[in-house]
Amino acid sequence: MALSRPGVGIAAGLSIVLLLALSGCGTPVTEEGTGRTTTASASPSPEPTPEPTEDGGGDEGGGDEDGGEDPAQDRVRTGPVAQYGGPAYGDQGDAEIIEAGLWCKTIAVFWGGDVPDGVRYTFQSAVTDRAGLAVESDVCGSREADRGCLDMTVEANQSQIRCSLVLRPGSDFQDGTAITFVGTLECPSAEICDIVAAREVDPGPPIIVVDPEASDDEEQNQDQDQQEQQDQQDQQDQDQDPDQDQDQDEDQQEEEGSG
Repeated sequence: MALSRPGVGIAAGLSIVLLLALSGCGTPVTEEGTGRTTTASASPSPEPTPEPTEDGGGDEGGGDEDGGEDPAQDRVRTGPVAQYGGPAYGDQGDAEIIEAGLWCKTIAVFWGGDVPDGVRYTFQSAVTDRAGLAVESDVCGSREADRGCLDMTVEANQSQIRCSLVLRPGSDFQDGTAITFVGTLECPSAEICDIVAAREVDPGPPIIVVDPEASDDEEQNQDQDQQEQQDQQDQQDQDQDPDQDQDQDEDQQEEEGSG
């Protein structure tokens, strides 16, 4: 039996609706002959993934991981006194003996020229180039030191400073051990710190420690050796001229007989 023309139209309309539904198109479609309009809804598209930003997720909690430059650190610098613009210093002679196993070193400290106001340097620790020597800070010796060298702050243009160190040698102490200092330079500005650190200064004699007790022992040994040599020489003189002693005895007897 042949389909009527309206039936063919309905079938064609349904086919179009089905195709639209499968293709995901949301365009309204009118079914011919029915008076109804059917809309095919498309499957929702996934939300796009946001691209990561260079700062790693916004400004919250952000900032430079390296911390940037801290101006305060430019005005406060810690390190070896000779490299960080601190005062110069010089050894004031051999170590003095406080008592057995305890010695004293006196140090002269000076800026070696004018430095801007507001500059200061604090001597914080002493460093030895060899093991076997403990260094402490105290007033000692006979060379006019009026303060210990450690924890000493030297203000700008302060001069004629003499400080001292107490030394405790160990069993492994070596003659010729050198002492240097580490401390902190403080300036009103970074530029002034740069100027102070770049200035040229003639340093004093390096701080070198030699066992003063060994020196005393050597002097005593030398005196003893000289005395022994003199005694030996006297004995040799007597042994080489026995007749002279005999003549002296005979002369003495004659004088006694004539008297």
